[in-house]
Amino acid sequence: MLTIRPARLSDLEALAETAARAGAPDVSLPNDPRLLERLIALSEDSFAADIDFPGEEQYLLVATDDDALVGAMLVAAAAGYPGADYSFRNETIIHASPELGVNHRMYALTLSHELSGFTLLRPPLVAHDGRRARVERALVQAALAFIAAHPGRFAEDLIAPLPGMVDDEGESPFWSAVGSKFFGVSYREAERLALGKDRSFMAELMPHHPIYVPLLPEGAQNVLGQTRAGYMPTYGLLIDEGFEAERYVDVFDGGPTFCVKRGLARSIRVAQQLPLVVDGTIGRSEPECLLANGEASRFRAVLAPALRRPDGRLATTADAASRLELIDDDEVCCVPA
Repeated sequence: MLTIRPARLSDLEALAETAARAGAPDVSLPNDPRLLERLIALSEDSFAADIDFPGEEQYLLVATDDDALVGAMLVAAAAGYPGADYSFRNETIIHASPELGVNHRMYALTLSHELSGFTLLRPPLVAHDGRRARVERALVQAALAFIAAHPGRFAEDLIAPLPGMVDDEGESPFWSAVGSKFFGVSYREAERLALGKDRSFMAELMPHHPIYVPLLPEGAQNVLGQTRAGYMPTYGLLIDEGFEAERYVDVFDGGPTFCVKRGLARSIRVAQQLPLVVDGTIGRSEPECLLANGEASRFRAVLAPALRRPDGRLATTADAASRLELIDDDEVCCVPA
């Protein structure tokens, strides 16, 4: 049974192997065991702490199937904390001259830190196999269920950035057209320098005047707001959850940043809190749901068959209840898968 829980130090080796196989540093998880160990320690502290408002907390969730680690997802309580989280805001600028009868609307990118303090969901890190879609959706739903259960730990606005397009050599056309002019290094080198660090120190050197999109090389224009082929399933999943990506792009590679109000995310909006009951007749014929308890450090979520009874209780299997550490009549969060 697919089970999602907070990461622990014993997961370090499996997480490091998963991040290394992904080969994309600083997209989902750092591809560095030392940084990953520090992240797990911070996550453990974050889950255990009593929180009144979002700050430096990082919550790392892992998905296991038959006790094997099959995925992970990181949630940052406040993007950029304690500094600023920079992005480019895509704006429309109008140039008009009544005397000449000219009225032009064009896109321009303006450096912005408006997303600072928003809760940030990193893209799930999942093996590219037949289970990917199922595991990825479960991780996103579990993260949103945890956010809904503990609103004081998170911001009202959620953001989810996806990496921008790169060529066969791993270079970003957008970085080549914009960032490299100010730093004089390749995209891969810039990512290496920023790995595990607060990236705001680099964004602060970006131009603070508008960058007119039509003046960029065609290659950079074509990738603006686009993500890599490997992240298109995540793109679709975020759209399904109600996230929108119309206004902000990453300052490094021009990738899209998705935004949604917390209460409008689908998994939060449709979730139901119901009393649980174990039912031995529940089996594969019942629909699969994401079930989660309302704990913090002992947070658990599972994908399991479940059925709402006429009396309002949610019936599921003994295995699911055990993994959730719940008993009959305990409250459980149910999100239709």
